[in-house]
Amino acid sequence: MTTTRKADNQSAPGRHILLRKILTSLLTGIVLTSASGVAGAAAYPDHAIKLIAPIAVGGLTDTLARLVASGLAEELKQTVVVENKPGAGGIIGMEAAARSAADGYTIILVYQGVAAVNSSLYKTLSYDTQRDFTPVATLGSFPLVLITNAKTGIKSVKQLIDQAKAPPQALSYASAGNATTSHLTMELFKSESGLNAVHVPYKGESAANTDVAGGQTDIAYSSLASVVPLIKSGRLLPLGITTAERSTILPDVPTIAESGVAGFEASGWYGLLAPAGTPKDIVQTLNQAVTKVLNQPDIQEKLNTLGVAPTISTPAEFGEKIESETKKWRDVIRKSNISLG
Repeated sequence: MTTTRKADNQSAPGRHILLRKILTSLLTGIVLTSASGVAGAAAYPDHAIKLIAPIAVGGLTDTLARLVASGLAEELKQTVVVENKPGAGGIIGMEAAARSAADGYTIILVYQGVAAVNSSLYKTLSYDTQRDFTPVATLGSFPLVLITNAKTGIKSVKQLIDQAKAPPQALSYASAGNATTSHLTMELFKSESGLNAVHVPYKGESAANTDVAGGQTDIAYSSLASVVPLIKSGRLLPLGITTAERSTILPDVPTIAESGVAGFEASGWYGLLAPAGTPKDIVQTLNQAVTKVLNQPDIQEKLNTLGVAPTISTPAEFGEKIESETKKWRDVIRKSNISLG
């Protein structure tokens, strides 16, 4: 009995040492696990990022997507792959992005049509921009220019409005298609100026511009980059720019607001969205990378060549833009009774 008690007493310090070792090991494991979690979060991105472009290969939007992807890859030190998902006015691409994991490895390049217009054009839409997406950053905006041809004899916005009000019939205007930016911008212009003009939709901007130049239609709103060659060749006459300030590409062309339609302003724009629920720190990382890309002189030069003015914003500012643009074009669409289904 005595011997047993002595042995037990002697073994007590050993047990305490063993317990301390176990506790130390457990605590070390917790610390290492926490550190590993922090390191994992800080490692974003640790594999390729997918940039969805909800349009077909070719054209301004696709070119911009590839330019942005290249710039982001350089800033983030990770591959950024452009995946084109065209169809249904951008809806297919938006659906794919909305269903993607909210982990920062899928983002989508959007324009005003898919982000702020579709919700007013379709009675049922499978996505809601403000519910299903998180704003990341704006990328840039581009003005439209009001064009006509020599056959009309029109040389100013005022002369255009006066002539359109005179009998016997309204002028015709071309657009790149129903509910496109060129169509909606003209409807906004008609509403604010009192212009009377009949819509002639085309399948794309190029066809619309060609027919205005040829005199088959009288006027159109078109993206600046697409019409500069026709303007320089004398086949088209620019009457006004839609943005608040004049374009550096056509500095002698007044704005629509300068020309008598007070307060008129409209432009096309681009931005990046991520699926709703994407962590704020990842969104911020992406936003900072976009800002660095847009501040690069060579990127700015390339964008200017495309007719796009770089536009830097915070995620919150981009969210506010989407909200205000959605309301603006909803009012135009309802007033003009435009619908796509």
